[in-house]
Amino acid sequence: MSVTISIDQRPLTVDKGMTILEAARQNGIYIPTLCDYPGLASHGSCRMCIVEIQGRHTTPTACTTPVEEGMVVNTNSPKVKALRADVLQMLLSEHPSSCLFCPEKNHCDDCMVTLRKACVTTGCRSCPKDEQCDLQDMVNRLGIPQGNFPVRYRMLPVEKNDPFIDRDNNLCILCGRCIRICESLHFSNTLTYTQRGTYSLVGTAFNRTLLEAGCSFCGACVEACPTGALTEKTRKWDGKPEKFTVSTCPLCSIGCQINLLTKNDRVIGSLPDHRSKTNVLCVKGRFGITELVNHPTRLKQPQKFSGQHWIGISWNVMIQIAADKLTACAPKKFEMVISANCSNEDLFVADKFVREVMKSDRIRSSARNSGGILGAPGKSFPLSILQEASTILCLGLDGDYAHSVVEVEIHRAKDKGAKVISIDPYAARINRFADVWLQPIPGKETDLVVTLAEITQGTSTIYPGQIEMDRVSQAARLLHKSNSTVIIIGPSFLSSPENTQLIETVERLANQFSARIIALPEQGNLVGSLLQGISPHKDGSSAENLDVLYLIGEAIPASMPGQTAILYQNIYPPAADVKADLILPITAFTEEQGTYTDYSGCVREIHPAAPPPGEALHSWEILCRIARKMGARGFEYARVEEIQADMRTDPPPFVRPVPAVDRKQYQDNPLTPKASEHSYMGFPLTRWVEGLRMLYPGETE
Repeated sequence: MSVTISIDQRPLTVDKGMTILEAARQNGIYIPTLCDYPGLASHGSCRMCIVEIQGRHTTPTACTTPVEEGMVVNTNSPKVKALRADVLQMLLSEHPSSCLFCPEKNHCDDCMVTLRKACVTTGCRSCPKDEQCDLQDMVNRLGIPQGNFPVRYRMLPVEKNDPFIDRDNNLCILCGRCIRICESLHFSNTLTYTQRGTYSLVGTAFNRTLLEAGCSFCGACVEACPTGALTEKTRKWDGKPEKFTVSTCPLCSIGCQINLLTKNDRVIGSLPDHRSKTNVLCVKGRFGITELVNHPTRLKQPQKFSGQHWIGISWNVMIQIAADKLTACAPKKFEMVISANCSNEDLFVADKFVREVMKSDRIRSSARNSGGILGAPGKSFPLSILQEASTILCLGLDGDYAHSVVEVEIHRAKDKGAKVISIDPYAARINRFADVWLQPIPGKETDLVVTLAEITQGTSTIYPGQIEMDRVSQAARLLHKSNSTVIIIGPSFLSSPENTQLIETVERLANQFSARIIALPEQGNLVGSLLQGISPHKDGSSAENLDVLYLIGEAIPASMPGQTAILYQNIYPPAADVKADLILPITAFTEEQGTYTDYSGCVREIHPAAPPPGEALHSWEILCRIARKMGARGFEYARVEEIQADMRTDPPPFVRPVPAVDRKQYQDNPLTPKASEHSYMGFPLTRWVEGLRMLYPGETE
């Protein structure tokens, strides 16, 4: 149903139930506001969106006033302008604003460049949010004159004790965006108003750090802040980005859509891509990408080991040396280990290289076997099904930091009445709001899941894990009463040494209750590698019988026989205590075009946001050049689109059987990384999570 209104003498037809602010925005009419933010309920606290309505004596806020039939609205009357100027000048009286009114502000940067990084923010040019500040933009747009209100600088210390985020309350205008977005969209209460009156601040209870207050560091508060009160440490002084590139975050299997922020051909940050309905990122995707792709140790030039030193060589020489080593290698003496964080295109070319050039089938990823849950398309469901669930069973899900995106979805489901069961040997935030938390002894997770499955089947059993059986029975009752059950398998359970038996038990449990499964591996493209037919292991694979080990995006095993030649293709150098014969630098995902397959089988695109460092090449390009040097045909790819065309005409063996796992052999294999060593191309992705836990060990006890 629609209504007819008038805004600034423009007749408009809008939907009934909209606010005046929404109606104005829909029709390109500017009404200033500081507290309004997409996704948040109307608040009206900043008072900047006041308007005049014909027939009313007051000036209500446009963001809280619904439209009515025949309503006549004036957003720029002399009365509104005067009141709005007073409100804004009062805000500026406690906010550093001298630069806003300085007559020389337009050429200040040319004369006073050192102000840009001043220790204390006293004006716009010493503020990290310069030219990105809503308040600054509003003053420039409205042409507000400098007022006569007394100016008060609050002299508050900048809070720098947290990772990733700095807080400067001298710049806070108390709009409440950060508080509301933390509470309403992310179901957390990390931030709140503290003190009263002129001493009011945004902070944490008992003046704790954000870390101590339980922040998951999703960065939503920083993104929502209209001023420089909340800033990101790593790009605090990078200024305004020049370009935004939509891509996919590969730092876990969820496949969140991100906006990569670029300046001077360098990625300076990342934000969720709201147009793709990605409204929150985890700490890795929000704050880790910049350090990941700009790390000073990034490989930039091909190198070979000579004597006791690494020497740089040209790509032509490198390709020739690599081709000679591979030509002399027998198929049974060769193995390729490729990271499940590589793109589908890299995986396709690598598999083709091994089969057609090396005449071998010895290609695998280092990921642990995940049974049929990830190996069959459509077996793992998207997170959206959580909103239909009546019971959610979480197995080893860490929602504190690494998978805070999933925790938000579980909170939404719980608000709709869903019951949550958590099985996790370690303390995590998700266990605090779970209806039942079963805490097995580390290493006994499989026994507990088996016990739960047997109890739900009516079989009496005793679980030797120091957990009260009444809690296990309570979880079983919730599963029995559920009419829509979802089982979430977290990375720690998927990478467990006992994961094969564990997953088989979970599958039986899922079949018993017609439950849908969401499996979340750590690797960004593990599903893509499984669908490509690249097994997570090879029985009988051993370092002792190899002449050449070709590693793409994987670390060199610590215990390698000296006679094995190692081709190390990565974005970071190998550890100092291990040897590689050849080092081949490759691009990171921010420098590539391609696709990933997320945990649910959905294909996601990545797009280049910055050029690669130095002479780094795409992995598929290096493999193609080596293949051509070895005389192989069919590797004349010049663009990703040509690889994708081949993938469509020569599809991979999606149903290639995964061989049975000899768990002991797999664990003892020196080529098999430990579960805690998950990384992206050698960069430790657990760095942020484990670093946070070390700073706040009480969360993991």
